[in-house]
Amino acid sequence: MPWAEVMGDLEERLTETAEGTFVPMDGIPFFRVLYPPGEEREALRQFRLLAERLQQQGWQVSVISLSEAMKKAIASLFGCGVDEVRGRLQEEEQRRNRSELKSLLSQYLPLELAEAVINHFQFQNFSGKSAIFLVRTGVLYPFMRPSHLLVQLEGKIRSILVIAYPGVDVGAFLDAGPAEVYGGYYRGEIIHWR
Repeated sequence: MPWAEVMGDLEERLTETAEGTFVPMDGIPFFRVLYPPGEEREALRQFRLLAERLQQQGWQVSVISLSEAMKKAIASLFGCGVDEVRGRLQEEEQRRNRSELKSLLSQYLPLELAEAVINHFQFQNFSGKSAIFLVRTGVLYPFMRPSHLLVQLEGKIRSILVIAYPGVDVGAFLDAGPAEVYGGYYRGEIIHWR
């Protein structure tokens, strides 16, 4: 079963990174785990199971839904509560056309979303072996690429970061090109679906 291999590979890399026997690309402890989009439900289950296994081994692990973090980020941008986000987005769509709204959100969301992730993490008081799993990555489209978020997180968290990515190819959505507004690089290891 591909999930057993993928998650086994990830768990091994996480353990080796924490022990110092594996150094991720450029020394940045970020990992991308690719899987077919149709496997989204199973991905959520697999990441929760891995989090539980690691916690039993003494790790501190947080699984963060980017859909929930995105709601908090948009609420922060609009100065409203999370439960008011849908209504505020509808109001903004009436004031502006969709492409203008998308452009504005794309400009400000990476930093706000990074802050939402960092704030969630700070409440965890992590020390020692720790990891953050970012799931529900598909919610970022069409506002930003995962690389935009990761650029904002680099150097601001002290845990191993794993981003669950619903796709089997590293393409334009996952990586930013050199001329992109938020940076032209992405550092981190890839765990490929097989």
